[in-house]
Amino acid sequence: MKPALMRRVLAATLVVIPAVISFAHADDKPTRQQPLVLRAMTAASHEMQAAMEDGASLNKNFEKLINFQHSPDTVKLLVEAFGTDRPWSMEKRGIEQGKTAWHWRLNPLHQGTADGGTLVWSELPVDLWVDKPGKAVDFRGAWPSLSYEDKDARISLHDGTLSGTQYRGAGNIWYGSMQGGFGSMQVEGKAKPLALSMRELSFSGKMEERPSTVQMTQSFGIKAIEFAGERVDDFTVAMRFVNIEKAALVAMQATQKKLSAKQAASRDDLSAMMPMFKSFLRGATRHKTALVIDEMSFAFHGHKAMLSGRVGIDGTAGANTGDMAALSKRINARFEIKVLVALVREVALAAARQQASRADNAQAKAVLAAPEASAQNVSDAIIGKLLGNGYARLENDMLVSTIEFRGGVLRVNGKKIDLPAPGKGPAPAKAANFMQARRISDSCTLPEYPQDVVEKDAALTLTLQFVVNPAGQLRDLKLAEASSHPEYDTAVLAAFAGCRFIPALRDGKPVEHTLTHTLSREPGSARP
Repeated sequence: MKPALMRRVLAATLVVIPAVISFAHADDKPTRQQPLVLRAMTAASHEMQAAMEDGASLNKNFEKLINFQHSPDTVKLLVEAFGTDRPWSMEKRGIEQGKTAWHWRLNPLHQGTADGGTLVWSELPVDLWVDKPGKAVDFRGAWPSLSYEDKDARISLHDGTLSGTQYRGAGNIWYGSMQGGFGSMQVEGKAKPLALSMRELSFSGKMEERPSTVQMTQSFGIKAIEFAGERVDDFTVAMRFVNIEKAALVAMQATQKKLSAKQAASRDDLSAMMPMFKSFLRGATRHKTALVIDEMSFAFHGHKAMLSGRVGIDGTAGANTGDMAALSKRINARFEIKVLVALVREVALAAARQQASRADNAQAKAVLAAPEASAQNVSDAIIGKLLGNGYARLENDMLVSTIEFRGGVLRVNGKKIDLPAPGKGPAPAKAANFMQARRISDSCTLPEYPQDVVEKDAALTLTLQFVVNPAGQLRDLKLAEASSHPEYDTAVLAAFAGCRFIPALRDGKPVEHTLTHTLSREPGSARP
């Protein structure tokens, strides 16, 4: 399947919908390289945007669209793409509960493309309700189907929805919320076997106005992704841009609008943006602007992986913002990655089964006969290298990695990582020759948390220290760091003594290994 196919369908969606709602967010200029339909819609949305009067009532601006006429060049594109010079319409429907009701409609489409494909979408209706001052709008729309098909593949989306509320604030910036998504998406291969299915795709965004700053919140999710007989659940991305200086945002929007009105950006235009960029960075430093990733996660066979973190800029508002090398040293970023050990094994098992199903030699048949053993070896090697090289630590059968970048220095779990000097490639990686010992998670069951800890939903931490000999046997088990519950500590020690281990390996040979295990309860946890 051509990589551009997905982009075309999504790009069409992202061009049409902003034109429906705000008429002020479509900044991409039409180019000869874009498909005809996309060029036509982009040109049309730019002209509708230009017809809108800044600061004017939405009702007044919508009135202009009722009998709006596109330029001859755009009319030519629209007729060629849609068979009409007005593939959209705007209708005023009167007053509903004190607000002026409007109805915007995009015609259905069934259009062949220059590369031999077919783009089809159903009618897209959007209802809008504008308050009396014309500074706030509620909207709701539905897009039943959208698809693209060529000789290689077919991509289709169904049951699209869009809704939200927006109002115009200071500096002509629009604030409010928007949410929507598609009920399903399918990618079906023709030339080559391919079947990708997604269910319940959703997105939401919010822009909140503060006295001198703005906060933007965005999230995206897919309930289920099915591919090659496997399924990933609850794919989630949730992030926030906090403490954006409002004055800098207003200036940036004005500059972008000025550049967007031109046919192409020049070097002088780009140079003119530098003062605005520097002003934005000074404001970011002054207000502690940051990108906060609250969650990026997914689950595979019930086992979850998650990333969270934050990126900001240290220093003072008067610091030099023109020196990019100096600026990079002011970046302060910290991320934490958590992956269940069981997830690594499940992924390795799925890969082993896929590999065995595609091959027909004797080695593949051996893997097919015992995929669990093959997956165990692979996951042991991966986990061993991560732990042995210090790139991860083990907490409650979960691989945890903390990545920090501050003062131009990168550290993973406190271990400094040498970055390549400018103009030079990365230093060659050293081969690992040590694999850390690992507890077989289902070989023993640790006791439940103390009842009072669960009732209070309190945190609890204890650390064990022990030695695993070359035969995988446990000895010298002791409490390195006690919790505040002695009876529970004793019960954990007794249970842990019955655990079995995979011994550490050095140069492929079992060796004795001293290590620790931290049992840490976070609020909300049911049991260890």
